[in-house]
Amino acid sequence: MSASITYELRPIEQSELDAAHALELACYPVEAAATRESFAFRQQHFPGYFWSAWQDNELIGLSCGVRTAESSCESDAVKSAHSAEAGGNHLVILSVAVAPEHRFSGIGSALMRALIKQAEDDRLATIVLMCEQHLIAFYEGLGFEYVAVSASTHGGIEWHEMRRVI
Repeated sequence: MSASITYELRPIEQSELDAAHALELACYPVEAAATRESFAFRQQHFPGYFWSAWQDNELIGLSCGVRTAESSCESDAVKSAHSAEAGGNHLVILSVAVAPEHRFSGIGSALMRALIKQAEDDRLATIVLMCEQHLIAFYEGLGFEYVAVSASTHGGIEWHEMRRVI
């Protein structure tokens, strides 16, 4: 476990998307990582759902998602983030990334709580996400319930769908 650290949590700005994409690539295999274009779409259309954690002007964590009419993330099309709907009643979380040297310090939980609060404030019905098996307990600790192994094979990874009803 890392020692407690001080960081600033805030919505990401357009000028910081290159740093966000670099962090994404450091945390996910290139086949599973979001593209810079996807990040630009998410930040432009859903700025309240794109959070960042900063320490000494360095991006150390991010979380983002899109609103959609889909109540599941079964479809790989949802992962592309270009099928999102601003008026959708569900949030699909698409990326949660914390720099490896800052994991287990509460940053991931804080970023997720920011997304959850925004979804609650917007009175959405559910939050859904896909995660790898080793992260199921982390998301259960944030109030998500396990749904099933996902049919998605995005990035060649076995994904597990999780859902939180608001």
